[in-house]
Amino acid sequence: MALSVDALTRLSEALSRESQADLAVAVDGRNRRAQGIYFTPPALVSLVVSEALAAWTARRDLTFDGDGAPSLRVLDPAAGDGRFLAGATEVLTARAEAAGIDAEVARDAILRTAILGFERDPELCAMARRRLPGATIYCVEALCDAPAVAPVDLVLGNPPYVRSIRLGQTDSDLRQRLRGKLFATSAGEWDLYGAFLEQSLQWLAPGGEIGLVVPSRWLTAAFAAPLRGHLAKRRAVRAIIDFGADQVFANATTYASVAFLSRTPTGRIDVARRGSGGWSTGTIESRTLGAAPWRLCIGRPRAVIEAMQRRGPRLGDIARIVKGAGTNADPVYVLEGARRQGDLVIGRSRAQEREVCVEAAVCPVCIRGRDVGAFSPPDESVRCILPYGDDGRLIPPAEFLARAPRAAEYLASMRARLDAREGGRFRGDTFYRFGRPQTLAFHAAGEPKVVVPDVARGGRAMMDQSGALVLDSAYAVRLVAGAGPSLALVWAVLGSRAPALWLSHTGIVLRGGYVRMKTAYLRSLPIPGPCPQTQAIEDCFVHSGTVWQARASAGEIDDLVRQAYGVSAADWAI
Repeated sequence: MALSVDALTRLSEALSRESQADLAVAVDGRNRRAQGIYFTPPALVSLVVSEALAAWTARRDLTFDGDGAPSLRVLDPAAGDGRFLAGATEVLTARAEAAGIDAEVARDAILRTAILGFERDPELCAMARRRLPGATIYCVEALCDAPAVAPVDLVLGNPPYVRSIRLGQTDSDLRQRLRGKLFATSAGEWDLYGAFLEQSLQWLAPGGEIGLVVPSRWLTAAFAAPLRGHLAKRRAVRAIIDFGADQVFANATTYASVAFLSRTPTGRIDVARRGSGGWSTGTIESRTLGAAPWRLCIGRPRAVIEAMQRRGPRLGDIARIVKGAGTNADPVYVLEGARRQGDLVIGRSRAQEREVCVEAAVCPVCIRGRDVGAFSPPDESVRCILPYGDDGRLIPPAEFLARAPRAAEYLASMRARLDAREGGRFRGDTFYRFGRPQTLAFHAAGEPKVVVPDVARGGRAMMDQSGALVLDSAYAVRLVAGAGPSLALVWAVLGSRAPALWLSHTGIVLRGGYVRMKTAYLRSLPIPGPCPQTQAIEDCFVHSGTVWQARASAGEIDDLVRQAYGVSAADWAI
């Protein structure tokens, strides 16, 4: 990759100056977001075009015939308003002019012979045609209905970001046609941009190059494992630019990357990553990557991560990491400031902005991500109405009414709101059921579990042995039978800086320095093996009955965890 740290820094500065409000796009913003369309800032268009063209010309000469037509063809498979193709046209025109060809003559020839686009939205297609007179712009769905065209040399663009569940709501026919057609669409859930990444290789001529702006989630998300495995096997990825938590698109929170792919297999991947300290660059051997999440850690942090990795087993090998249950309507089900009075619980419902009284038997203590404190016990004043039995099965309507008439009456009063979830999916006699109840039995078991928030800046973890219900803004961790480390050690590690350090280089960093503590990312976190420090860590915790307590400060525990990993204080603070 030809980009230096200085060039990337200038790019970041340019992106911060460019505003979506300054881009003349006559398309309703809500419709754009629904279709997963984010218009690319000019500075980023310029980078993608220049970098992809530089890779192509590194192996062959760019020539122009007597009419100014170039020796390559460029495709944008989701052309939008034509800005990537316009960027390519300008660069090629400048090259032609430098070769002694009249700029206007060259531009006409380039548009007529070298510029090709697919765009399914008629309005955007018309805009692209106006911007690129003479170019071939098909109004067509590229992934399923694209016309047969000769292989191209460059595929450039910013394909739509649409998760398959949303695609099913907006274009169920396209979802069905794509499902299982590609590696990128073979998982239960997937995203449209992954299909474009994979399909772009099929449009390329030998030696061709790809530059696509896509979310960085494909590097680590579980749904993208088949795609990662396919690209790794082909050694198709040449370079990756990861913008980290920097926001590339104004008025939209996205975590962007640029994936540069090639038809020419490569033994190493050039990587540029934006972190809290600025840009860093390096390389990763292609042979080290597969379907597992890609860790693009480079420089000194890579040495730290590899050192941590050698200290013990992965958390995913010794424990189950389970997302909390999803109600799809927490303001209805969760009661805050709750207090128990005999067989009843009285607590405030956010949905009704008042206190309600329900049966305690169906209103256990619950834990949301926001409720997880540093080495603190569950907050018993936060409870959730749970219309399910201990086996995780929904209590039938008549039985629920007989068992918990107050709770049943309250939920019935909220029926319109509960019916409206997911477009009416829960209408009917069982309108009161949770949206995602699959993990209820796991969380209800009385065995100890460590709970972490799904998003955190540093480590935050609590221990629960009471069978508290974990909701889907948190994750629970429980050791598998026969696992070596103690749960107290896992608790200490997850409550330390270790997850933030590990996930900032192996997961996705969010705005404000937050990291996602989800299963796919936590699974790879190493847990230190037996050593004096791990014994000292376990001695920091005591429990009486179902209550666990830390008898050392969070700072003392954190430093013991650091020593157990063998990481210096300076590296711990990276």
